[in-house]
Amino acid sequence: MVDVKTYKCFPTLIHEFNLDIPIHDKIQMTKYIQIFKDVDLLSQTNDDLHKMSYFKYLKNKIVELNKNILNDLDYEYEDIIITNMWGNIISSGGNHPPHNHSNNFLSGVFYLKTDTASAPIHFFDPRPQASIIVPRRKANNWENSTMVSFDPIENTGLIFPSWLQHWVKTSNGERISISWNILIKGYYGEPKTLQNAYI
Repeated sequence: MVDVKTYKCFPTLIHEFNLDIPIHDKIQMTKYIQIFKDVDLLSQTNDDLHKMSYFKYLKNKIVELNKNILNDLDYEYEDIIITNMWGNIISSGGNHPPHNHSNNFLSGVFYLKTDTASAPIHFFDPRPQASIIVPRRKANNWENSTMVSFDPIENTGLIFPSWLQHWVKTSNGERISISWNILIKGYYGEPKTLQNAYI
């Protein structure tokens, strides 16, 4: 038998985490986001939740989690900045069309309140050439799929590259989530390449 070695090159990483927020903060966070609910099936708050007192626990955990991810991936940085954080309510019948989070490095979502009828979040394969020729699959798996899905589970969150396109199809239930974006403070690019920067 021929020995075959497989390398997973250029991976797109999505990180899942569970977080129990103190109940008082969770109640206050949920109440605040619900103030913004209107007739639209997708309602969003202002994008400055990370500056509010009862979002402080979540903000601090987000910073810690993102720093751990950057350390695991061997990125060099001085600090990280939450550029914005906002709440979302997707009501029954609502959806969130395909989008990404421009001008940021990492993004995330945390599910504050969900029900079993809430629609999953879908991430698309970022390689356009991967769908040029696609043999029929015996079964979908992580290596041969062009889209992956994660169910919205209360007290669970996802962190992913900001450029990764994602969407939420029409939901049969309501869910409340919090999203955020992260930028790295420090050097970008290699020195003397005329493509380097310091932010």
